[in-house]
Amino acid sequence: MTNIDLAKIFFNSLNEKNFKDAFEILHEDLAWWILGNIPVSGTRNKKEIELGLKLIYRAFENFEFILHEFVSENEKLSIIAESKAFHKRTKKNYNNHYHFLFKFESGKIISVKEFFDTVHALWIEKNE
Repeated sequence: MTNIDLAKIFFNSLNEKNFKDAFEILHEDLAWWILGNIPVSGTRNKKEIELGLKLIYRAFENFEFILHEFVSENEKLSIIAESKAFHKRTKKNYNNHYHFLFKFESGKIISVKEFFDTVHALWIEKNE
């Protein structure tokens, strides 16, 4: 199985809210770095990412990652993606764009660098 296959299984499992299968692909020593200076920014471990992803799927209706492009080289995988959803509390449509840089070790995701529009992520939470 390729790293692209593993990433597709990871995101498809998330989209189906099959967290067990998604989280099995995460390495125990996961380090997931998120761009910016908003509350979710910084480096997170596996437990923090698992909780954060579950919270995203609870806060939004029909949250979905859509994968567009992949570039794979050795243990690294670059993914261009977007998300679409409807925020339950603020009643706003959410559509963000991402670049993920995954690193794999022994068939598991051991590190991630996540780049996305943090301004849009903050806007969705505001009751305007």
